[in-house]
Amino acid sequence: MKKKTFILSEGPLDLPGAWQDHSINVLRFPQESATLVITRAWDVKPEDDETYLRQQLAKVKQRMKKVTLGEPGDSVLGNYPAREVALSFHNQQAMVYERLAIARAEDHLLVFTLSRTAPFDDDSEAFWAAVKAGMKAGA
Repeated sequence: MKKKTFILSEGPLDLPGAWQDHSINVLRFPQESATLVITRAWDVKPEDDETYLRQQLAKVKQRMKKVTLGEPGDSVLGNYPAREVALSFHNQQAMVYERLAIARAEDHLLVFTLSRTAPFDDDSEAFWAAVKAGMKAGA
């Protein structure tokens, strides 16, 4: 049986057999007052990537208050072509400001969401750019 390694913060985990990563990674950045959430969508056909993005934005509009959506635009997530959008919404007692990037990573979508409770400024935009640039495909 062929083993494939899954990389955890704590170290590599060799696993037997085939598997798909359905994990949700939540990374806090206290100095930047930001949280990065990384998810994956496996059941989206390549021709439906834009539809998936629109559906995710529609869910935010449906569930949250005072939603403001930017227009999705082209971007990159490491060396993956991506679609990106800026949004904000009222959640419980706070405004949340987000940047969302979705990229096709071979057979699934990779979704990065950076959230803050303060509007994005030059420093936080630079941090977001560094996060996206830090993605190393297949590393």
